[in-house]
Formats: sequence, C-alpha cells, structure tokens
Amino acid sequence: MPIAFDIEKLRQKYNCINYFETGLWDPRGNVSSKQALRCGFDKIYCIEIRKDWVELGQKVFNEDIEKGRYNLYLDDSTNMKKYLTGDDFNNKTMFFLDAHVDNANIHNYKKRCPLFEELSAIKSLERKDNIILIDDLRIIKSAFPWGETSYGNIDFLEQIKMKILSINENYNFSTLDGHIKDDVLIAYI
Repeated sequence: MPIAFDIEKLRQKYNCINYFETGLWDPRGNVSSKQALRCGFDKIYCIEIRKDWVELGQKVFNEDIEKGRYNLYLDDSTNMKKYLTGDDFNNKTMFFLDAHVDNANIHNYKKRCPLFEELSAIKSLERKDNIILIDDLRIIKSAFPWGETSYGNIDFLEQIKMKILSINENYNFSTLDGHIKDDVLIAYI
C-alpha cells in the first residue's frame, strides 16, 4: 500500500539495516516495497498471500531479486517467523505490518488480521529494538477489524500495544500519516 511518510528519514533516524513488510499490494503502483528499494536498506523482504501480486512483483522487482537485495515470499504472514532466520536479522530491521484480508476473493488465509502472529514472530528475534510500523489504524480501532473474530471482542489497538510492550517494555508509540492522517502506528525505542 502507498504511504505518506518518508521511509528513508525513518531508516536514518533509527539506523535500520533491513526492511520487512507483510502485504505487498499491487506492485504496479507506488507500493512501500518500491519506496524501500529507493532507500539505503541492505535487504528488503516482503511476504504476500496473493499469488497474482507475487507473480507481478517477481517481474517488477526482478533486477533487485536477482541481485539478492529484494526477497519476495508467497505465503501467509502468520508464517512470517520461518523467514526471520539468518544473520540479516541480527541487524536492526524496520517492520511494516500491512497484511490483512479485505477481499472476498481471498480464501487461503489463516487469519483475516494476523498482527498478533506477526508480532510473535518479531518477538522471537534476539534483537528487541526493531522499528515496528502498523498500517490502517482507522480500521484497527474498530471492533473486529477486517471481520477478524478469532480473538473475541477485544480492544485490538490496546492489545497490539501490549503485545509490542511484551517484546520490549521500553517501546514508545506515535503515529505517522499513511492512507490518511495518523493512520500508521510506529513503535520505537
């Protein structure tokens, strides 16, 4: 999904080496992966559940894939942990969590909103000071975002913040402009 904040300024401010996003969106547009590739990240990772967008992404990002700078995975982001291996993730990473199912034509998902599983994957890393960005606060603030009912009737945003604080109690929270003003949560130390 396109974003309104400057990824490169954030990368520099927080000294991030890698970028990992969940949910590619249509790569023919100005998606965040394209913006990240224009920044100084060593490696960019993306996991996307839609096969058609991954196939398009393989064409759009072919040169960076061949160079080993861009890694695109066709998978459900609930499986994100299996991609967080190797020495790359000893380095500080900016995570942009934007995977959710809002399309009735997608049926191969485990969760409509897999944020808790994605945050558990980040928590499994040795490094506990990664930057975490979560898109679509306008929807997350509502009851049962994207129709996700498996967690019960919870305050989704409050529980997400608690999950992030379980990674590191020193995280601070703020917002950035995304699709609309203040639509992206940023957790930083």
